[in-house]
Amino acid sequence: MDPPRRHLALFARLPSPGKCKTRLIPRLGAEGASTFAQAALIDILHLFSTNPSACQKTFFYTPTTAHEEILHLLRQESLDSSWSIHPQPDHPDLGARLSDALIHLRNRLKTTVASLAEQSVTFIGMDCFDLTPTLVESSMACISSTPKVAHMYPARDGGYALLTVPLGCDAERVFRNIPWSCERTGAVQIERLREAGLSCVVGEVLGDVDDPADLEELWMKRDGRKREYPRTIAYLESNM
Repeated sequence: MDPPRRHLALFARLPSPGKCKTRLIPRLGAEGASTFAQAALIDILHLFSTNPSACQKTFFYTPTTAHEEILHLLRQESLDSSWSIHPQPDHPDLGARLSDALIHLRNRLKTTVASLAEQSVTFIGMDCFDLTPTLVESSMACISSTPKVAHMYPARDGGYALLTVPLGCDAERVFRNIPWSCERTGAVQIERLREAGLSCVVGEVLGDVDDPADLEELWMKRDGRKREYPRTIAYLESNM
């Protein structure tokens, strides 16, 4: 059987009070922020469990001790056959963890260098509620027929909500020395891609939810997000 040509990598933390979505605690409280994150995680796992199709899906989780809890969550949601799981390394730099994930996916495949050039990996998180399978599919398609190209959906805060890169790219060069969680993140990421020999196609700007103002914006457009993120919106309707 031929290896899958497309890979979806979800980066997320197992929700627990005081450890996730801490910038939402002033609005939701520690328990509320954790419950919100849990709803968002389950929604995104379901949303991308079958779409895009013909795509290998891996949940890269943190902390490293959460293996059994992640397995329990996936089994509880009947998603354990849809997602592989792998721990993020215990490293403070997100770039190092992204690089490790790309190398892990590459090493998992018994394939040739030429075949790697035809494959891609798409990185997403769990806090962009503008993200849909159609947008992910479009990103994957953008680089499927063009060598040495990456694709990004930037976030309004200067970061990015999605990045698709060739599976065979130089992972360490692509993700080195990036200032995370700041308004320069996306721009520096594009520069690193160029340094690694990749041009970057930039798609539409998407919103994510990091702070109470972002939460209010999601609340205002909740009717348009109920189909893709029903648990998240149901939580907001009970608590906003």
